[in-house]
Amino acid sequence: MSKLQYETSRHERLSYYTFFTGQNIIYMFVTIFLSMYYTSVLGLSAGAVGLIFLVARVWDAINDPMLSILIERSRFKGGKFKPWINAITWAVPLATVLIFAFGDQIAQLPMGVRIAYAGITYILWGMLYTISDAPAYAMGTVMTINKSERNTIYSYVRFGGFAGMIIAMVGAPMLVEKLGGQWMMSAIIMSIIAMLLMMTIRKVKERHVVDQAVPSFRQILFAVSGNKYLLLFLVSYVFIGGANFAFTLMPFIARDVFNDSALTSLLLFSIIGPAMLASPLVPVSIKYFGKIATFAGATFILCLLSLITWIVGYASLETFIVLNMLKAIALGVTLIMPNILIADCIEYNYKKCGQRLEAIAFATQTFSNKATMAVGGAVAMGYLALVGFVQSTGGVVVQQPPQVVEGMWDVLNLGHAIGAAIGLAIFLLGYKITDSMLANLKQDIALATKSVPEHTSIVAK
Repeated sequence: MSKLQYETSRHERLSYYTFFTGQNIIYMFVTIFLSMYYTSVLGLSAGAVGLIFLVARVWDAINDPMLSILIERSRFKGGKFKPWINAITWAVPLATVLIFAFGDQIAQLPMGVRIAYAGITYILWGMLYTISDAPAYAMGTVMTINKSERNTIYSYVRFGGFAGMIIAMVGAPMLVEKLGGQWMMSAIIMSIIAMLLMMTIRKVKERHVVDQAVPSFRQILFAVSGNKYLLLFLVSYVFIGGANFAFTLMPFIARDVFNDSALTSLLLFSIIGPAMLASPLVPVSIKYFGKIATFAGATFILCLLSLITWIVGYASLETFIVLNMLKAIALGVTLIMPNILIADCIEYNYKKCGQRLEAIAFATQTFSNKATMAVGGAVAMGYLALVGFVQSTGGVVVQQPPQVVEGMWDVLNLGHAIGAAIGLAIFLLGYKITDSMLANLKQDIALATKSVPEHTSIVAK
């Protein structure tokens, strides 16, 4: 596509991508290090950590729809999504600091208080993250109406996100070590960096918003419950993403399997660094193979490489890293595609009920992202608790029993292969939105908008 066909400027797109760099610094800092912080600093058991994750996701099932409904029904002069995003750029970093605040002092309190503080701050963080995530992703649907441009934007959004992941994966362990295990100060530094990057989204413009009546509660619920392809994709993605236990377990793998905590940054980089290559590959793959084949093929590769790693990776650190790097490219594709597929589900819903409820659709993605994080954390930590994981307090290193070390390896690799295979089967059996269907949808919508009242047509904001 030539430059003349872009509605968005290069600077605007870069500002949009950079927001997700900052956001993913926070997301990965919490995702990767929360279980280790809870078990090694606050002294929580693996079972308690899994329970916190589970309760948080149950609350999200209630909270995320409520917040997305609030966003859909709001009408601010500054735009449909930008006022929410602008307000949240400081609130999410602050909530992140609270999670890791005063760990040494809290570790001296009764266990019930420690669990309560951990649960409350984590749930608060999750609520605020929803407000930062759903409107930000929805912005991509109103920046341009060009489908090819939108696919490119969403592909490189993940490139920006991968950059944030790498910063957190590589920088955070070194920062924590440099500061002598001062988790609160580490969280403050990482959150300030993230906030400065997130503020760049102020340069992004909302060009195409459906000027429609404020949707009713019933219409909003039907936008999700009546969108069968959206629901099927989200269920499949929870299995595929939730089975990726690497973000939760890799610090433990470095410490307890390969007996060197200093390997944490390297191992984390190996599972996400090469994923950046997926950003330019996805638009090309979609062009030649289609969206369904692109997502399904990457998921199949994840299953296969996870199984191979389980069989041969344990004996050699070098082999483990190489297999991780190959998996990372396929993982990158599966992380990019949800934005594109959900945008297609929004188009499908527009034809079915005549409304484009972007916030509610991307709120379901936010919920599924957090659900995958929780499933990964809860299943991994719950299984380790079952096989005898030993927690510690104050950062003291504890030698784990052999069955726990073996359990880590089984969950990390075999568990990923099984979960991704289940998700792939659900996706292939249920998701049917093809490029040709979308082309027909666009023709139908173009005809429909000529016959509806002016206030329901697409207008440029």
